[in-house]
Amino acid sequence: MQRISVGIGALAGAGAIALLTACSSSGSQNPNAAIPSASGAFHRSPLWRSGIASEYLGISRLPQTQFEPSSYIAPDKKMKSPADLFVDVDSPVEVLILKNKSWFESGTITSGITDPDGNWYDKHGLYVANYSAPNIEQYNSKGSLTFTYNAGMSSPVTLTTDSHGNVYEADFTGEAVNEYHQGSNSVVATCQPGGLVEGVAVDKSGDVFVAYYTGTGDIVEYKGGLSGCSATTLGATVTFPGGMVLDKKNDLVICDQTGDAVDIINPPYSSISGTLGTGYSEPFHVSLNKKNNQAYVTDTGTAHTIDVVSYPA
Repeated sequence: MQRISVGIGALAGAGAIALLTACSSSGSQNPNAAIPSASGAFHRSPLWRSGIASEYLGISRLPQTQFEPSSYIAPDKKMKSPADLFVDVDSPVEVLILKNKSWFESGTITSGITDPDGNWYDKHGLYVANYSAPNIEQYNSKGSLTFTYNAGMSSPVTLTTDSHGNVYEADFTGEAVNEYHQGSNSVVATCQPGGLVEGVAVDKSGDVFVAYYTGTGDIVEYKGGLSGCSATTLGATVTFPGGMVLDKKNDLVICDQTGDAVDIINPPYSSISGTLGTGYSEPFHVSLNKKNNQAYVTDTGTAHTIDVVSYPA
């Protein structure tokens, strides 16, 4: 496992690539505030939208500014570099691109970014969920803002898309997942699993998986999509869910923030099958590159790192 301490010299170099990026911030949080106790210390309590209030890191290129790699890291699936990372930044408000292998900074996006809290990349471009706006901004391959989704949103925390380009928004305080057609600001389906929604993933068959918190971290599956909201509660649970993705074999990979683990759940999702990496302190989000041979974990507790892990591991 390679651990990137974001904020030291390793990330200060500048490599040039065409696509610039967008960011994820906590806006008005006080970086010196005490970490709240119990579940308030994790992802979207009403007081601490982006997780750990004091979780800020210095960047050597801008010594006076700080950021937290707390929200979704999306591997680029289109550019020549197969696993560039889009990292949500807190201050200054932006998204960094880190080049694969060197992990040098390659560019940023700031247009349209107000309070980003999760991002995703597919063949249509980059999407950024702004928590308090609330909206999802979409960018083309040149980093230009092309569309805004905001219908029916209250607090988007992350998102994903399916093979048709439909957009799925995980809405934390709205306790719902909303679906939008590509380039259309109209909710075509919405479902409420019964708690604070933290993660959403869609497989190639259009089955939608939603992770949410209501005393425990539960996961439901909407077979065939959100239409009708027919949910099956999976047997596997975590203590407090964070980000979640599916690999090519339809294994669920999910962060357990309070369990300090990244869990792998194989079909039929009745129990946790294994873990990815070790030594985490409040892992927040996880993503996979297109080849599914590398995973990226934001470790947002005491470590303040992005962990690059061979997959499967």
